[in-house]
Amino acid sequence: MRKRWVLRHRTKESVTRIAGELAWSVGAGLDQIVPTEHLGRTVRAAVLHDFAETVEMFADDENRRDGAASPAWWHLTLTPSVAKTLDWYIRCFSGEECATIGEIQREARKTWGVSAADTLSALRSALDLDGELTKKQRETYFALLEPHEDTD
Repeated sequence: MRKRWVLRHRTKESVTRIAGELAWSVGAGLDQIVPTEHLGRTVRAAVLHDFAETVEMFADDENRRDGAASPAWWHLTLTPSVAKTLDWYIRCFSGEECATIGEIQREARKTWGVSAADTLSALRSALDLDGELTKKQRETYFALLEPHEDTD
């Protein structure tokens, strides 16, 4: 490929062809370039960290009022940077993100008693505000993730 970059051979068509070949090469080897397993764990940790901070904040407010500490789905909020990262992860790593979101739902249920549907509502709300997926893409995506009736 290096020979193709000699000035006399460098044309718009050759550059476009080489760029296409490089894009396919990177796309095909993305698993080796980006450690998706670890990336998913990092996204999961960031989401759960943001959830924990807001649940704690709302729990303090509610404890002062009525002694209740059970979080509602709107208590699970994400900072814009975490929401944008989750949105990017969903857009770029199709298939990988479903397992990550399932782990987020399971952990939210175990830690705060929040149902899977409520966790999805919180994630959907965060992506509505800060994500780049279109409304139609978000609706389709979250419809696929909706838990069955017999699931909390």
